[in-house]
Amino acid sequence: MSEYRGQPAAGFTLTELLIVMVIAGILLALAAPSFQTMVANSTAENASGLIELDLAYARNNAITRGVLVRMTPASGGFQDGWTVQAFNGGVAGDVLRSRNSLDDKVTITSAQYSSSAPIGFTSTGQIETTGSLKIRTTGCTGDKNRDIDLMSSGQIVISGVSCP
Repeated sequence: MSEYRGQPAAGFTLTELLIVMVIAGILLALAAPSFQTMVANSTAENASGLIELDLAYARNNAITRGVLVRMTPASGGFQDGWTVQAFNGGVAGDVLRSRNSLDDKVTITSAQYSSSAPIGFTSTGQIETTGSLKIRTTGCTGDKNRDIDLMSSGQIVISGVSCP
């Protein structure tokens, strides 16, 4: 009788594959909460970045154009979006920028500003009405929440606030 001396079988056994799948599942379960926190932190940074950018944009356009420029929140508040619009002699002019609603995890509140009382920058860059915006994001960590204070000079002061 002749012996078969072929190459040994290549591959993995079913047991080895199952062990690798269990280890991968455990690692994924450990990483999921960190990933959710990372997404929440990114959402917080994005929301505050958009508001900061558009406030500076509105002020710069007011100075450059020599007209009043207002940043008006949607009827549901800033988290539902806003527009930046130029006003010439009290008459609404060009819509310079428009934003849609933000992520559902973001809330933006203000005691001073609303759709009927928007943020306004005069032709000299000063603010019409001083006030503040509070940006809060559910699930963030660190100091990713923001308080934005608008000074009478038009200066925009941004403070990091601890997440709950």
